[in-house]
Amino acid sequence: MTRRYRVGLVGTGNVARAHMAGIRAIANDQADVTAACDPRADVLQDFCERYGIPNRFASAEEMFASGEVEVALVLTPPAVRDEIIEPAFARGVHLLIEKPFAESAARAVEYVRAADAAGVRLAVGQNFRWFPEHQWLKAQLADPALGPLRYLEHRSFQDRPQPPDQWRARESRLEMAIFSVHLIDRLQWLAEKPPVAVSAVTRKDEAAGLPGEQFTCLIVQFADGLVGHMTSSWLAKGLPTNDMRVDCDNGSVAVRRPGPMAGDAEGRFQLRGGPVRCERFPDPEDARHGPRTYGHSLRAFLTALDAGVDAPHSGRDNLRTMGIMDAAYWSASRGGELVAVREVLGGYDLGGSS
Repeated sequence: MTRRYRVGLVGTGNVARAHMAGIRAIANDQADVTAACDPRADVLQDFCERYGIPNRFASAEEMFASGEVEVALVLTPPAVRDEIIEPAFARGVHLLIEKPFAESAARAVEYVRAADAAGVRLAVGQNFRWFPEHQWLKAQLADPALGPLRYLEHRSFQDRPQPPDQWRARESRLEMAIFSVHLIDRLQWLAEKPPVAVSAVTRKDEAAGLPGEQFTCLIVQFADGLVGHMTSSWLAKGLPTNDMRVDCDNGSVAVRRPGPMAGDAEGRFQLRGGPVRCERFPDPEDARHGPRTYGHSLRAFLTALDAGVDAPHSGRDNLRTMGIMDAAYWSASRGGELVAVREVLGGYDLGGSS
């Protein structure tokens, strides 16, 4: 039985409310939210009053120095991560960081090495792994009758305009860094070997006047010859869908839901020449899948802490995700040129050595 950890939140905006819903639904027996920090005093006060959080701080450094937390959820934009991560490591506080957990793949490598040096655990909030249809999909791939993986495809089409007053609307890295990093993570999560090279294109809606991309299409080559393909668009004005398929030597598995975080989902499994087996994953109003995935992510992290091992979504594991994403941005800036993942990671070897 795992013990309860004293957890603090760095940032009390919209995503913090989703995390609190997930904690209460899934991880309440392991997480005691004892503190929160936010430089916006009114936002912090309202949030802590709503969720009954007793300790409130203006900065992450003050919260870590207080001794009130053992684990922190870092829910800020990537640009301010340095001023949070370094003080946390200095105080021995374990971190679960919202994606992407660094502004570049090379910086992510530095964070992983710093966590190792400080003797703390680091995980990344890739909560999309815990949607039930994707947990089901991964479980199906353990069936030896399917044979080796050959092709992964993930697609997301949604109409997602960005309000001009939000911080995201000012980011030069937009759609991929904000959203489809989740889809990239699912690709590498299913792959048995590390990614080695990426080719990508991105596009903007010029009429929107945003500095960042709203469309991404990329191809990932993995070390064992597996190919991953992802297309993600915020510019689809109709027929929204979010689906993934995996083709193996002897069969295929696919999952789908209408929205990236909402709607009833389904899964399909077929061995070559055999019947199609279907699974349904209703998304009930009183237990939505989306918020619960945050709780599953934290639960997995705390369970790993208790066991003294890296979480499945550890910072080290997420270097594969960051490597793919950064290589995709480099490739898009070079007109779709193939970019080695090791190049963007500054020579870090995803096979295990660095």
